[in-house]
Amino acid sequence: MTALVPPDLIPNWIPGEKTTDSAHLGWRGITLKGYRYGEQEADIPPMRDYMLVVYQGGKSTMRRRSGGRWHSEVVERGVISLLTRAEQSVWHWDQPIDVKHIHLQHGAIASTAEQVFERDLAKVDIQDSVRSEDAMMPLYLRMLEKELNGHGLGERLYVDAIRTQIAIHVLRHYAKVSFRSVESGSLEAGLSRRISEFIEERLSVSIALDDLASLTGLSPYHFSRKFKGAFGMAPHAYVVARRIARAKRLLRDCKLPIKVVAADCGFSDQSHLNRVFRRHTGTTPSRYRGDR
Repeated sequence: MTALVPPDLIPNWIPGEKTTDSAHLGWRGITLKGYRYGEQEADIPPMRDYMLVVYQGGKSTMRRRSGGRWHSEVVERGVISLLTRAEQSVWHWDQPIDVKHIHLQHGAIASTAEQVFERDLAKVDIQDSVRSEDAMMPLYLRMLEKELNGHGLGERLYVDAIRTQIAIHVLRHYAKVSFRSVESGSLEAGLSRRISEFIEERLSVSIALDDLASLTGLSPYHFSRKFKGAFGMAPHAYVVARRIARAKRLLRDCKLPIKVVAADCGFSDQSHLNRVFRRHTGTTPSRYRGDR
């Protein structure tokens, strides 16, 4: 059986100038790539992941064939194409284009379909789309680009949440079946306490949404909904709030250098702590300490 091709090897079949790459960040289940392509015809092998193509610049007639007749559409900024996984196809475009590729792993779709929508992915048919009007995908792209360029607080947790939202969006709008969502609600008190303790013990390190969801046996999406019901805010916002609370306590009760406080509270450096602390409290860590 021929191995499915991962995102990093796609340029072997579609040569172009790379403009964006998230591979070095170790995001789980999702990868962001960017390319500038000249006019070409690409024989694309069966890919490991689903690939969402968000057009950034250029206007071209895009043609696709997979064992049958060519299908043609005009693509330009503001529309997307979707390439399914594990299927060979040929694509041709007649003008230079500037694109971003969002590669979504099969596991991200599978866990979402099975746990959030109560469907086995084997029963879900996601097919290629040469052109789709999609107002949401450019928004998801901008969120990913912001994390790629900024490495913000709680990056892993935030990217996990974006990945789950994209998986849900793909299943709702590009799958051939309909879904019934799991009932929302809240977390039991004992489970909420366990999650709270887990977060408090790990405030100095990165905390991923998948790590929190695994404590409950829920999908990340379903967990996020129940978490908000229990804590009154999204997991990412709660983790940030707890980091700020710890920083306040250390600034008030200890004489540790502010850069040490930043590291102990999970911030990348002192300036990162300064930005987030000011946004949440209206003052800087040094002024907060001086006012105590």
